Amino acid sequence: MDISSSQAAKDRISELPDNLLHECLSLLEMKNAAQTSILGRRWRYMWTHWTNLDFDPNSMYPEEYATFFTHDAKSYRYFAWINQVVSMHQGPCIDKFRVHFHYYSSCATQLGKWVKFALSKRVKELVLDLIGLNLEGSDYSEKGFPLGFDMLRHPPCYSGITTLQSLYLEYVDVNQEFIEFLLSRCHHLERLYLASAPLSRLTVRSSKLKYLTILMTTSNLEHLEIDAENLLYFQYGDTQHDGGPCMVFKSLPMLVEASFCGGFCRSPFPIFNKLVLFSKQLYKISLELRITSSYPVNLVIPEGVVIPIFPNVKHFTCTIICDGHSCILPIKRFIKACPMLEEFKLQVDFMTIAEELIEAKELQEIDLENENDIEELNNSEIGLVREADVGNTNEEEQSHPSLRILEVVGFAGASCDVQLALAIVSYASSLKTIICDPAGVRYSCTGSMFWSDSSTQYEAAKRRARKLAKIVAPKVKVMIV
Repeated sequence: MDISSSQAAKDRISELPDNLLHECLSLLEMKNAAQTSILGRRWRYMWTHWTNLDFDPNSMYPEEYATFFTHDAKSYRYFAWINQVVSMHQGPCIDKFRVHFHYYSSCATQLGKWVKFALSKRVKELVLDLIGLNLEGSDYSEKGFPLGFDMLRHPPCYSGITTLQSLYLEYVDVNQEFIEFLLSRCHHLERLYLASAPLSRLTVRSSKLKYLTILMTTSNLEHLEIDAENLLYFQYGDTQHDGGPCMVFKSLPMLVEASFCGGFCRSPFPIFNKLVLFSKQLYKISLELRITSSYPVNLVIPEGVVIPIFPNVKHFTCTIICDGHSCILPIKRFIKACPMLEEFKLQVDFMTIAEELIEAKELQEIDLENENDIEELNNSEIGLVREADVGNTNEEEQSHPSLRILEVVGFAGASCDVQLALAIVSYASSLKTIICDPAGVRYSCTGSMFWSDSSTQYEAAKRRARKLAKIVAPKVKVMIV
């Protein structure tokens, strides 16, 4: 059948209703959505109705992102991009508004205008992902962006907060009264993320909140009280060295996931004691521990302290910041406290530079070219960890019946990660798979984490993972990713 050229060239997509075209554009990144304006007359301003306003400098300027905020000219270009989109936006509402940049005092007025715009558009997800700097001789502010009642005096903003479902505040200056006001007015708020807020006391009361994250990096929080009957997830972290704030958990009947990190985790046992009230309802636990000579974590159970049993925990994530020779075997006790645990994820962040990460002695005698090593291993003590090394008491220990997967992110084949892996192999009777991810090796330098991109380090870690595979075969399969 012949088809005329006019019929063949007919633009069917442009005939779709506006609401469908808006839905299609919402699936694109903002940069790509704006580029559709060249498709035709109808498309020219279609992007101005876009609802996902995520001003991600990495997607807009991927080649310059690493140094993007080190030059004022580039920062102004980022601000100009946001101003252009905000001034041309024609939609009645937006789903998301996100900005991410180094905050300094001279841009407070500009940022305030963007927040007012977002609230006037009845935004559902507001993300102020700011980065704080305190550089001598510059105008970078020590305090975060001031967000307070003055921002909400305008009627569109005051009514706009009622539509908020998710609020992310990083390096934003808020106080207890303002938080209480938000929680009382935001009837649909389900997610609240507070980081680097100058708070000494914080009370969170909400019947709608489901996800709560509090990360205190610029102040010492002394008192934290949470009363949220529908809260499912709670994360807390700080940089304190004195045990963290006084925590009061009132009504958390729905809590199933808890995560703790930073200086608050100087000793994990008080954390477990705080969670004992929810021991039967938790499904997932995450901990971050530092184990170094300058920042020791006490993994020895104090006399009279009993680790509570978490009968329903199936996923346990433990991040260890340590040097390569630190002993982390007592972590096995946490696994024992979770009898139904199915997956244990170990993230290892090393304080030692890569060249000093000595291969574990359990692996040094393994020759990858010699297949007879497998038979020799079965008749030797290589790879077996004595219970005395784990710090076990005289109690009779039974094997773990449920643990199936051990994932080691940042695997380096050093004594710390290898010894724990072998201890778990000998203890978990149902263990089937060890996932070694050497590509995730991270190193800590002057308090900051950075990813290793050395192919030499990566290949060395993979070679050590293959040695580990020979030790545990055929009982356990090692997957190297």
